[in-house]
Amino acid sequence: MKIRKNITGLGYCSMDYLCIVPKIPQDDKVQAKATLEQGGGPAATAICAAARLGAKTAFISAVGDDLRGQSILKGLALEGIDTTAIKLRLGAESPVAFCWIQENTGKRSIAWSHGSIKPLLPEEVNAATVRNSGLLHLDGHHTGAAIHAAQIARDAGTAVMLDAGTIVPRIEELLALADIVIASEKFAGRFTGDADPETAMKKLFSANTKFAAVTLGAKGSIGFDGRKIYRQPALPVETVDTTGAGDVFHGAFAYKYVNGGDWAECLRFAAAVAALKCTKLGGRTGIPTIAETEFFLQEHK
Repeated sequence: MKIRKNITGLGYCSMDYLCIVPKIPQDDKVQAKATLEQGGGPAATAICAAARLGAKTAFISAVGDDLRGQSILKGLALEGIDTTAIKLRLGAESPVAFCWIQENTGKRSIAWSHGSIKPLLPEEVNAATVRNSGLLHLDGHHTGAAIHAAQIARDAGTAVMLDAGTIVPRIEELLALADIVIASEKFAGRFTGDADPETAMKKLFSANTKFAAVTLGAKGSIGFDGRKIYRQPALPVETVDTTGAGDVFHGAFAYKYVNGGDWAECLRFAAAVAALKCTKLGGRTGIPTIAETEFFLQEHK
């Protein structure tokens, strides 16, 4: 049986407009120290991370035919990602995010919009792309299409991984279809009603789940395989911007998983890639190559 290492993402993609500021102003003005325009989105940035690391990747989504949409597609294509399954919505405004990053801490505030694009329909999902993948990564957006794609994946023996970051209608269906669930600390607490990340993580582990994890920002991450709890601290770097760190973590975890990593190896590898990402402005600028990641891990044994 041929091992499929292709990684496909389905979800939100946008253009991000970022700036580093001394403080995030309220009813005030402040001079930006640096600015950047770059593609973003949870699933899209995760797939960019997997591609930068060397995976063969594809992305399924929808964008408008505006300038933002053109920039989104160009950014993905430059990473070597197959964009043929992305639907172009004529006359529609593409998704966008505005990000303020606080100097010295790297913490950020984000305002985002779907634009005016209509969500991807289940019948618009490229089933062959999903079936030919070793892993399908979802972020909960385009929910109906995501559920349909997850069902195709499970029937084809393709692993399904869910970035549980936003509570959307029908998220329970996606959680039930996911082999791997990686939730943010906020999602885990809000969805389960339990403020303790470890308890919340165990509640996210369901009958079909192989592995559940919760990302804890500067505190690292924890994971659970139904028997054992895994703890992975964050790896030290000089932080510039944390935008997209969780997304990059997911993409790196997916890469390590399809390449045979065990759960502890996947968590540590993802922590390294996410840490290196944080050393530069933007969700994608600092994503390392596989060689850079391996060197960093050797330095932090």
